[in-house]
Amino acid sequence: MQSVLRKGASTVYLQYEHVGDTIGASDFVAKLIEGTLVISFVLTPSGSNQASDEERLHTDKLVQIDLSDDYVIDNLRSFLASPNVKAQAIQVWITSKGKTLEFDVAVGPAGVGFLPLVVQ
Repeated sequence: MQSVLRKGASTVYLQYEHVGDTIGASDFVAKLIEGTLVISFVLTPSGSNQASDEERLHTDKLVQIDLSDDYVIDNLRSFLASPNVKAQAIQVWITSKGKTLEFDVAVGPAGVGFLPLVVQ
């Protein structure tokens, strides 16, 4: 079972221990794979600053991923409301520089206008 959350461009916020970066992203998808909810997207940095921020994902320990696009969050909520979706775990798959990085996450305390996914 799969649902496209957003095809077009948006942004995600990636939080590390001492710094955070907002980076362009696209192709947001939610799917259920053997009881695991997988939220995936592709990083699409705009400009050299975001490109250097993307490098950090490959070198530093990621601690949290914030989704702030209302369209993505609303579509994820609708996907999860389906009676056929029963997830025991959550993962985020981030495609960056031709590699897919997989993170086990848990939903953190929601803030105003964003959904925090805390890396486990």
